[in-house]
Amino acid sequence: MSASLAELFRRESDPESFRRAVIALGGDFPFGSADMIELGAVYFERYPDRTQGRDAAEVRLGYALARVALIEKTVLAVDPARRDAYRTVLDDVVKVGPTLEALLASCGRAALQADHRALAAALTALKAAIDDIPKGLIKERFVGGISNIFNIMYVIDMKLRGPLL
Repeated sequence: MSASLAELFRRESDPESFRRAVIALGGDFPFGSADMIELGAVYFERYPDRTQGRDAAEVRLGYALARVALIEKTVLAVDPARRDAYRTVLDDVVKVGPTLEALLASCGRAALQADHRALAAALTALKAAIDDIPKGLIKERFVGGISNIFNIMYVIDMKLRGPLL
């Protein structure tokens, strides 16, 4: 396994370079609850939270950083040829329809349904790791990040069940 995401976040100067570096790892990084706590601690070193004058952009950034890592671990559940498509979809709900239509044309409904089940199982395992994080701001950032992904999974499920595909 490669270096921890906390070490990677310390080295990367901005969120976009962190995202590119995480994607380059191809999911080859430790990511249990202790790893999430370590990444969260480094995030809060750089972006301390405060009770007054909170910076909403920094809170959203915390959710986005969590999502980057969560998505990378989640897409490991599907065929490598479709991982980029799922990275795109799980990061941006607007791209669900067009991306699923392209995937449907290339691999069929049964493969997409199997992918959805595999992605859901991977997310459930990641949620269990998040549940093991003690109450606090670090857990809140990861819950916020995974909630967005679960919402997108719901949209994917609705598309797969509906007549649009």
